[in-house]
Amino acid sequence: MAELAFRPLKQKSKLSQQVLENIKNALMAGDLHPGDKLPSLTELASQMNVGISSVREAVKMLEALDVLVSRQGEGTFVSGGLSEGAFNAQSLQLILMPRSVKDLVEFRRMYETAYTRLAVQNATEEDLAELDEIVSAQEAKSKTEELGEQDEWDFHFCVLQSTHSPYIVRMGESMLELFLSTMPVSAEVASSRSIAEDHRNLARYIREKNAEGIDKILKKSFDGWEQRLEGLPFVEKFEDKDASRKIDHID
Repeated sequence: MAELAFRPLKQKSKLSQQVLENIKNALMAGDLHPGDKLPSLTELASQMNVGISSVREAVKMLEALDVLVSRQGEGTFVSGGLSEGAFNAQSLQLILMPRSVKDLVEFRRMYETAYTRLAVQNATEEDLAELDEIVSAQEAKSKTEELGEQDEWDFHFCVLQSTHSPYIVRMGESMLELFLSTMPVSAEVASSRSIAEDHRNLARYIREKNAEGIDKILKKSFDGWEQRLEGLPFVEKFEDKDASRKIDHID
């Protein structure tokens, strides 16, 4: 690998964030690749004209994101790929954004519809069998106890993984975490048997490649979620300060 030339940093605020951006830009430009070894902290600090503490902080942040990995006695390397369960910073950013009914419903309606349709095209027999197993377990559970957030995650994440697209799955994880962060206890909003029934129907329609049936189930899900969002105290239903206009609700 050719010697890296990071640009010096001039601005004196949030230097660790600028160091992080510098390394990110090197990755995006193809100057750094998975498996490459980074210069030492001292070398990085010298090239960027910052203190070593700023570089160390940026490296620690990238390690937490599974972008970099430090090996004792060897140095710091670009990760070969995200490990299972790697921290998804994007989901936290989405959760911290102002929440309006309109924006939340539009986002979920657009993204979940798109990845469900892709799952119809790409799902293997193994995917369909796993989805059927999840739904069967939820149907049995719904007879004696309430379905919760983990049940919703298991079903929707299985559909998401059936797309077999790593980019869509990673983005979809963020959407699902945002979706689940707004969910009241399922017993307060819908019966568990109704949820299990909807999951069963959607799984069947995916197997049958029934686009009309899929759209019907998803619309029911989105409409019900919108109604529930209306009653949550942390979701905005007031005037949009930035646009100085009323946030309209989706019919």
